[in-house]
Parts: sequence; structure tokens; C-alpha cells
Amino acid sequence: MLREAKIRRNRDQLEKLGLASPPPSNQITSSAKLPKNRKSNSDSEWKPPVRTRRSSRLSEAASDGAQEKSETQDADPSKPIQKRQRTDGTEQIEKPLTVGSKSRDIVQSEAKPGTTRATYVDVQQVLYGHFDYPVFIGRRLAATGKAAVIEHANFMCGNGRGVSFNKYSGVCEFQNDVLFLWVNQNSPDAELRNEFLNGGKQLTWWGGSRMRAESPAIQKLVSVGRKATKKDLPDSCGIVLWYRMYDSAKRTFEPYTCLGRLGYSTHEIGSHPIKFVWDLMDYDVLKNASEPNGNCVFDEILKRNM
Repeated sequence: MLREAKIRRNRDQLEKLGLASPPPSNQITSSAKLPKNRKSNSDSEWKPPVRTRRSSRLSEAASDGAQEKSETQDADPSKPIQKRQRTDGTEQIEKPLTVGSKSRDIVQSEAKPGTTRATYVDVQQVLYGHFDYPVFIGRRLAATGKAAVIEHANFMCGNGRGVSFNKYSGVCEFQNDVLFLWVNQNSPDAELRNEFLNGGKQLTWWGGSRMRAESPAIQKLVSVGRKATKKDLPDSCGIVLWYRMYDSAKRTFEPYTCLGRLGYSTHEIGSHPIKFVWDLMDYDVLKNASEPNGNCVFDEILKRNM
């Protein structure tokens, strides 16, 4: 109480001297009340406000998102919304889609240099060599394996060596309308058997497990085979049959024998694997062909498989 009396006395003295002034606004006396929107630090329920830090990048992204949303809302609903351009410097190209289309064109992969599909082969040269007679039809090659056949074809056509091919496929494609068809007979692992029909004038052939009616190799076989049957192919093109038998005594395959050109007869689209029936177009040549020892390889093949 003594303190308050001194304060009143000092204030009265200052008023007489004309020096009295109202207390500053930021000075709060003990009797003043706190604002309603603020609580004292002594209040246990009060907690200081949590201030979050927000980077300028997030602020800009939020503003961009708000701007994009407003632009989308203001856009005409009858017009398609334009996609934003990429900001990485690359141009975004939209490809048209064909809705409801069931059939598509089959695009064959580009042939790599140094492969059979990038190599031109002349069937006439493969069968005739430098003679005026198909000397290689009905003849068994000296070396075994598909590589020996490819080497023979490239040598007769004047191509370089070292041309690669898929040795696991039953069809070997070349750059022009030329295909080699591989046939194994009496293989111990074979589930299906290739059979000669009509006295050896026809032969069945089964496509690989991955081959379908729409496979490029199957489509090319059908196309070239039909042209060959109609005699609508040049002498440089066609399907050549290479045939080998399994020697159970030696437990290995014999070298391939060239059975000449093939013509298309029929094929079963619904079957899997796809079954073909081919016409042996050089049947008469095969019946008269003989090796240097006088044996006819084609007759030997028919006896062992019919």
C-alpha cells in the first residue's frame, strides 16, 4: 500500500510540473486484463502456435496447381483438354489409336547385316551350281549340320562366309523369296512324325511350337509356296527342302540331303503345331538322281520311312 501511495504522489507532482503522460500501450499493469484471444504463459492448457516452414518450390507448385485447376474449370467442356508439354526439353508426340480394330498388320523385324535374312540367294545356283543340270538335287552333303547347308548355298551364290542363322528354327529365310525347310526323320525326341504321301510325291511338315498362322515365317511359306505351285516364281526363288535321317546305330544325324523345291498343297490353320502338306516339285529328278556309287538316296529314304 505504501508503494501505491508513492506512485500517486509522484504522479500528482508530475501533473503539477506538466510532465505527466499516459502509460505506454505496450506496458501492462498488474491490474490490466489479458485479451480474450490470448492466454497467459502460466495457463497449462495454452500451447504456442506451431509454425510450419514452406519452401518456395511447394508454394509455386500449389499456385500452379490452383491455376491449372481454374483453367480446367473455365475450359469449354465440348473441347478436348490439351495436355501440358513436357518440361524436360523433349517434345511429346501423341500417336493415334485405332479403336475397335481386331486385325493389325504384322511388321517383320528389320534384318540384321550378316544374317541369312539380309543375304540374297539364288535357288538355281544352289541346285544347279555351275552346271545345266540340278546336280545337287538328291545328293547328300559331305558335312553334317545346317551350317554345311548354309555354307554350300553361299559358296554357290558367291556370297561371303560366316553368315549367321537361327539353327533352332525349322525355317531359314533369305532376303528374297527363298526359304530353306529343315526336316528331321526318325529323331528319338520327336513327338510328331513327318510322313511321305502319294508314293513320295508329297511330304507332311509340322511348324514349330511358337509358330502361328499369323507368324511372318508361316505367311511367307504359304505365299511363296502358292506362287511356286502356280509357277509364278522366277527360277531364283522358291522353297528348298533339306532332309536328314537319324542313324540309331551311330546315335547321330546323317548329313542333309537336298530334296529339291516344294510347292504348296494344304495346311491346317486350326492345328497346333501347324500341319503342312508339300508337293515335291522335283520328284522325277529325285527318282533318277544317284550318288557316285550308283545308289539313289531318295529311294533309300522312302524305303526307310514308308
